[in-house]
Amino acid sequence: MVDFPLASPTQRNLSSLVQAKQLIDAASKRITTGIRVSSPLEGVAAFFDAKELSTRSTQLLNSKEKLVDAAEVTGGTLADIDEITSLLTTAKLLAAAAKGGAVSGATATTATGNVVTTEADVITGTLGGVIDDDSFTITHDGTTTTITNTNGSTFTSLVAQIDGIADLSATVSDGSAIVISASDGKDVVISNATNTLATDLGLSSSTDGIIATNATRSSAETQLDLTLSKISKLVGESSYSGTNLLKTEPDTLTVSLNENGGNVFDLEGVASTVSALSLTEVDAANLYATDTGIDSSIAEIDAAIAALARTRATISTGDSIINSRLDFASEFIDLLGEGVDRLIATNLDEEQANLLALQTRHDLSATGIGLFFQNGTILTSILHSG
Repeated sequence: MVDFPLASPTQRNLSSLVQAKQLIDAASKRITTGIRVSSPLEGVAAFFDAKELSTRSTQLLNSKEKLVDAAEVTGGTLADIDEITSLLTTAKLLAAAAKGGAVSGATATTATGNVVTTEADVITGTLGGVIDDDSFTITHDGTTTTITNTNGSTFTSLVAQIDGIADLSATVSDGSAIVISASDGKDVVISNATNTLATDLGLSSSTDGIIATNATRSSAETQLDLTLSKISKLVGESSYSGTNLLKTEPDTLTVSLNENGGNVFDLEGVASTVSALSLTEVDAANLYATDTGIDSSIAEIDAAIAALARTRATISTGDSIINSRLDFASEFIDLLGEGVDRLIATNLDEEQANLLALQTRHDLSATGIGLFFQNGTILTSILHSG
């Protein structure tokens, strides 16, 4: 094999051409990847410093994801509390607007015994098994009264005790049973107290009355009961990332505020169900038939709204802590990213200028090689070598 000696200028051009090509490839890679230092060989200090910053950034990203989940829980819960408060506020306004309206259509509630009596007879001795001091209770419009068969009580005197109850009247006559009436149409609930006096008299509870009302009051009642149903549904569905801070036995949201799992923050939920808020249905009891009943219901609603405000304040404080830490984590991650970029990232403007210079150098070397071949230097060398 024949070696072809090359002149020194040509050797330099070839070497420069190869070197320029290598540098062009390296510069192109840096521009494509955006990384200037990709191994310790390209900069030991920068590489390992950037690696440490990247590790910290990854840890913060994991922590940030958990904070985002926690913020979803608190944010969603606050929105649900606001919705519940809005529903109650509307129901309260409707109830207040229903006050003062005239009512009509009441039908008396009647409880009739099934024991035929003689009104002047003494009860003890007339009814088998009944003794002195036997008693029963009558509950009407939220008030319970005890009726007692005292020594020597007659059917007439027993009826007189019942007559003393507000909005109730009682009658008895020879050959008839005791009849108890509630003119307001509200339920009359009768229960044995001492022994079985009510049963012995044939008396039992009655709910056959109709309470006087009007369309506005009825509508307000219905609206509140619908509101309570909506609240129950909202509380049941107030679950975010598997955490419900409002249910009967509320969850506790546990959040780590830093990337190493330390600085744990616990946000305890607060039961905000209809029962926990002490709200009662009113439609079945026709509570809105009277202004007093409406006032009682409004007082319940006000207390519930106040309780929700306290719960909101508690969860809002937790939400602020979580979002504050989330903002910090986001800013710190950005800062770490900037640090990594300064250590190992490619300066595109600088690298593109460098690439242009390398391409120019490469083109000049290639031109020199081309001139060498055109001048026949290779051919002359071959002839001399022969």
